[in-house]
Amino acid sequence: MNKSEFKCKVDSMIPDLTEAIRKECDRLFDCGAIDTGQYEDNYSLPKIILTVAIENQIHKYSPFTDASKKEVKNLKHF
Repeated sequence: MNKSEFKCKVDSMIPDLTEAIRKECDRLFDCGAIDTGQYEDNYSLPKIILTVAIENQIHKYSPFTDASKKEVKNLKHF
């Protein structure tokens, strides 16, 4: 796969991922598991919720084969 093909495929996945993360952030904010009132007007709460929302979406984009999983593990070192 060349870089242009790669960029096209990544670009095609980003809008769906963005929408899914936004929905998940809304769900997490409203779920009652965290006291949202304890946070001041800073980025602490958004960072906490965004971290969980991204982690909850990872299964949609994770590779399935053992070889691909090995590539993911290796790439995390860079």
